[in-house]
Amino acid sequence: MEIIPGVHSIPAGSSPFMGFFAPNVYLVVGNEGALIDSGYGNQESVSSRLDYVSSFAGLRLAYILITHAHPDHLGGARKIKERTGAQIVLHSAEARAADVLADKLVEEGDVLTLDGASLEVLHTPGHSPGHVCFLLREKRILFSGDHVLGMGTTAMRPPEGDMAQYIDSLRKLLDYDIEMICPGHGPLITAPRRKLEELIQHRLDREQQVLNGLRRGKATVKELVAEIYPELDSRLYEAAQGQVLAHLLKLEREGKATPRESAGYTVK
Repeated sequence: MEIIPGVHSIPAGSSPFMGFFAPNVYLVVGNEGALIDSGYGNQESVSSRLDYVSSFAGLRLAYILITHAHPDHLGGARKIKERTGAQIVLHSAEARAADVLADKLVEEGDVLTLDGASLEVLHTPGHSPGHVCFLLREKRILFSGDHVLGMGTTAMRPPEGDMAQYIDSLRKLLDYDIEMICPGHGPLITAPRRKLEELIQHRLDREQQVLNGLRRGKATVKELVAEIYPELDSRLYEAAQGQVLAHLLKLEREGKATPRESAGYTVK
C-alpha cells in the first residue's frame, strides 16, 4: 500500500493475539529501494515482502534497515538478503544481539542514500540498547520501529530495556521536525509531536503510580503489578512486570527507591 509517493507499507504477517498489532514493514523507493525492518522469518511473510518489491519493475533492493534485533523486525532479513542481495544494516550496539550478520553497522547521524531519498539514523535506545529510528529527510517521515507504536506502549524488559533511556529518546525526537511517524506496529501517526508528548507523560504518570505504590507498602514487582493493572489480561502479565521493573530500576538509579534486604523495593 502506498502511503505517499515513494513510501509503501507491506503486509508482514498476522497478529499473534487480539490487541497486539502485527509488525509493519515499509519500502522506501528512490532509484533503489530500502526495506525498513523485515518482519517475521516464516515463508508466507517473507514472500509477501518479496512479491511487493518485485512489483516494481527493475527496482534493486539496496538495504534492509533494521530498527532492532527482535524476531518480528529482523526475522526475515536473511532470507530477503539471499533473494535480493540487499545489505542488512544494524546499529553496532544491536548487532551483538542479532542472529544474523550485519553487512553494514551504523551509528547516530549516519545517512543512507537512495538517490533522492536520504535516511538518517537516530539512535533511540530504551526498548533495546541499539534501537534506531530512520528519518526520511525529504518527506520528514520517521520510521520508529518499536520506539513509538501506533497504539499502546512500548515493552520494556530489563536488562535489555531501559526506562530512563527510553524517556530520554522520546524527548530527543521532539527536537526534530517530523511530519508523520510510521510505527513498527499499529496505525500511522499523523500528529507526531502530540503523540511523543503523550507517551512521555504516560511514562511519568506510571512512574508516579509506582512511587505511590511503594509508599503504600507494595514492595515487589508482583504487588505493584496487581495494584497498577488490576484488570490485566493474563497474556500481558509478563509485559507489565517488565514495565514496572524498568521503572523501579530507573528510580533506584535516581536515588528515589532502594532495594530491600528481603525482597522488593522501598521509597527513599
